[in-house]
Amino acid sequence: MSGTLGFEGRRVPFVETDTVASALFRAGVRTFTRSLKLHRRRGLLCLSGDCPNCLVSVDGVPGIRSCTEPCRDGMRVRRETGWPSTERDLLHVTDKLHRLMPVGFYSKTFIRPRWAWTVAERVIRRATGVGRLPLGRPVERRVSRTVHVDVLVVGAGAAGLGAALDASRTGERVLVCDEATIGAAIAPGPDLDRVRGLETKVRALGDVDVLENHAALGLYEGPLVPLASEEELVQVRPRRVVVATGATEIPGVFPGSDLPGVWLGRGAARMAGVHGVRPGEVAVVEARTEEGLRHAQTLRAAGVEIAALVVPPGRGSPDAVEGEVVAAEGRRAVEAAVLRLADGRRFRVRCDAVVLSLGLSPRDGLLRMAGDEPVEAVGDAAGKGDPLPAPGRGVVCLCEDVATADLEQAWREGFRSAEILKRYTTATMGPCRGAMCGRYLTAFAAARAPGEALASARPTARPPLRPVPLGTLAAAVHETVDKRTSLHGLHVGAGARMDRSGGWLRPFRYGDVRAEIRAVRERASVMDVGTLGKLLVSGRDAATLLDRVFPCRVEDLAPGRARYLLALDEAGYVMDDGMLLALGEGGFLITSTSGGAPRMEAWLRSWIDRLELHAHLVDRTAELGAINVAGPLARDLLARLTDDDLGAEAVPYPGHAEVTVAGVPCRALRTGFVGELAFELHHPRARGP
Repeated sequence: MSGTLGFEGRRVPFVETDTVASALFRAGVRTFTRSLKLHRRRGLLCLSGDCPNCLVSVDGVPGIRSCTEPCRDGMRVRRETGWPSTERDLLHVTDKLHRLMPVGFYSKTFIRPRWAWTVAERVIRRATGVGRLPLGRPVERRVSRTVHVDVLVVGAGAAGLGAALDASRTGERVLVCDEATIGAAIAPGPDLDRVRGLETKVRALGDVDVLENHAALGLYEGPLVPLASEEELVQVRPRRVVVATGATEIPGVFPGSDLPGVWLGRGAARMAGVHGVRPGEVAVVEARTEEGLRHAQTLRAAGVEIAALVVPPGRGSPDAVEGEVVAAEGRRAVEAAVLRLADGRRFRVRCDAVVLSLGLSPRDGLLRMAGDEPVEAVGDAAGKGDPLPAPGRGVVCLCEDVATADLEQAWREGFRSAEILKRYTTATMGPCRGAMCGRYLTAFAAARAPGEALASARPTARPPLRPVPLGTLAAAVHETVDKRTSLHGLHVGAGARMDRSGGWLRPFRYGDVRAEIRAVRERASVMDVGTLGKLLVSGRDAATLLDRVFPCRVEDLAPGRARYLLALDEAGYVMDDGMLLALGEGGFLITSTSGGAPRMEAWLRSWIDRLELHAHLVDRTAELGAINVAGPLARDLLARLTDDDLGAEAVPYPGHAEVTVAGVPCRALRTGFVGELAFELHHPRARGP
């Protein structure tokens, strides 16, 4: 598939293998965003969705990772950061004012006068962020479903697919999920060939399901792992979880390391090998791993001139130099790289791309959320990660514009652990959630407080691990089961507007709301309240149970009388309310809010077990209907339908009595939640209309 996308007033062609980022890069776009605080130029880096550098707006929706977003014909793309534009950003002057905006300056600068913060907040909001949320867009309804399996494998690389095959051999039901399509982030070569072979075997198995483009958001007690895609939220409840999320490449931290043209090895190889676009014409490649050497071969095969292949001391080869990259230079993008050789000499190499394969950091966010849950890691996710290179004077956290100097300043001010450094500097709190900078932050604290485990502990991992639209988190239930009262057909026939309340469909209004209000206040109204919960409580300890659980007197409630009750949880918060009716012979009837009966029943059964009481509960909500007749003329209306006495003495307030209305036996309850004379008629649904 090919086509064109709209980009800031021009049409950009794309081919079938393109993402938004590769299409724009092929079209000559090099600056994709501006950094949060200093408005420095940022270009493509990882191409795996782990860094914040490629965020754009797509069809009006901000914060989209262009490096993983597939192209669609006619889609509209724009860069959101920078003023008046990303290419010509006047706010870039803040990069020269770094001394005036030290770490934590928000908390130090706008204290006096107080009104200044109101003005400053508006300016800061306009100058930062990833774009404006679209207003007036139609609601996109997503669905939610629950899946129960024996094993959930998160990550469909070689390790994850291998783990799925192993679990299948033991007869376990397996679900494999991956945030992208299988193999999408791997450049052509032996690694991709291995994954394709394993994929073929996995898809041939009947007891293994595969969910592509489903990102794991977190790991909760249970275990429970929610998976998010564009269409749905899948709540997976496995017996055990296998984390095969792989690893990210370690970024460099040195002067100019955030310039457009600085790439991680996998990103550069993917751009060249998958998308067919050279990341640069002339590149300097630093390869500290065997994988990095393979990336250099991929770049050569794509036609990139390797000006220098830099390897660690002791790993020299005829076409490589021993040393490291210590700086990248350039005004708008990389123009040269500065190398430091093993003997200490430095020299400058002209290039337009610096490709870094410095080692791997495990994607261990799910593992750090696991606690005591049955979770294991395989592949690169199970490792401790390669040693970090010594950071230079560069940007540590790309998301929040936190440099090495900022961390040093915060340490001098007394913030002396990785956790509180994170909170004060906001490092690791951006879109990448610490994937790029988390280990650097921990290593910084560990180097300055050797032997202090608390200071060097990794900051807390919190869900969601990947950005997710709120609409997905609020996804509706995949199969909604609507409960209906026995009067549902009459409501619909009368033109009622139905809506949901506590799992029930019930009428919210019929038409003229003011006329309905006047009927209640001046004449009489009829309301279907069959949705209310109805619980029968009996047994010799029934009164003891209710007296212990509810904050109201029970022992002096005579048969035929009723009392308003509140249901409080153990912290004293209101969880429900209703009425308590004394029936005689030690029995009681409790009414609760619509949809509240299951919760109320569970609460009471819990206390029966805790207190070892002899009490019985029966949920009669589905058995009994209820109609509320309210208004000044309510008694006169019912008098036409019954021969029983509904006077104030026969049915006192609040009280109840057994009556027959229109030939249907009912329990008439005097209530007053509308502020007028009212009778609630509880009756067998089978005898209702």
